[in-house]
Amino acid sequence: MKLSIVTTLYKSERFVKEFYERVQKVARELTEDYEIVFVNDGSPDHSSLKVLEIRNSDPKVKLIELSRNFGHHKAVMTGLKYTKGDYVFLLDSDLEEEPELLTIFYKEMSEQNVDVVFGVQKTRKGGFVERITGKIFYKIFNNLADVPIEENILMARLMNKQYIEALKDFSERELFLGGVFALVGYTQLPIEVKKLGKGTSTYSTRRKLALLVNAITSSTKNLLIYVFYLGLIISFVSFLFIMYYLISSLFYKDYLSGWPSLILSIWFLSGLIILSVGILGIYLSKIFEETKQRPLTIIKKIYDEKNTKQGKNS
Repeated sequence: MKLSIVTTLYKSERFVKEFYERVQKVARELTEDYEIVFVNDGSPDHSSLKVLEIRNSDPKVKLIELSRNFGHHKAVMTGLKYTKGDYVFLLDSDLEEEPELLTIFYKEMSEQNVDVVFGVQKTRKGGFVERITGKIFYKIFNNLADVPIEENILMARLMNKQYIEALKDFSERELFLGGVFALVGYTQLPIEVKKLGKGTSTYSTRRKLALLVNAITSSTKNLLIYVFYLGLIISFVSFLFIMYYLISSLFYKDYLSGWPSLILSIWFLSGLIILSVGILGIYLSKIFEETKQRPLTIIKKIYDEKNTKQGKNS
């Protein structure tokens, strides 16, 4: 098969028909040998029914139904594992990333001889707060990560089969796709594109904060190393202060006095201890999840071009 197109469904009912019409049109401009893989990530609306209606008249459409909502990134990985194409085009179904990007990405991939072409926003979509928090996210992540990522990356990307096969080898349960995409390596080319606004984001402030924590702790161990160095610096500075006040008390009778400095020191050090224990706890929880070897997702049904398969683990 020449081309696979992968997208996920979550509260996507109103976008399915337009997404399908536009993406199949642009796919046919490249090849007739393609498939469109929809992954229903436990969507509470009728997204799956919309896809099944389309599938009745187009056998190139495949639907993977997950047993519940597992999260966007896990649903994407599940869809990628079931692709057959020599090229895989990934994008969200909410049409904030235009299906017509496939033509642009394929042209750049052919001309530049790269393995991956992916979209980045020139200017981050949203208001002032969203742009600032996004800037902070990438700054923190890239300062801690083993492999930095482009700022304002989008899900939209075109990948060749060799890259996809390498991507499938990443089997961790707690994953941040932006980091994993970069860790795979190969030759990747970012392309500036405009992200449109089609509706309210399903990512709340809480989910965005959780994404930051998960992105960092899933992609690098450097945070633990920095905590060690922080503790080492504090211990060294504390030792210098101890020696200073010890010498002062012995020779100059200049005793330390005042409760505020004492209380502030206790609060400061206690906060650092709690923060360090919290960071360790997050990493331990990830180890706990990985050692249980639970499936990334559970597939309820697969509607492919030949038949309907019952559920299995992914």
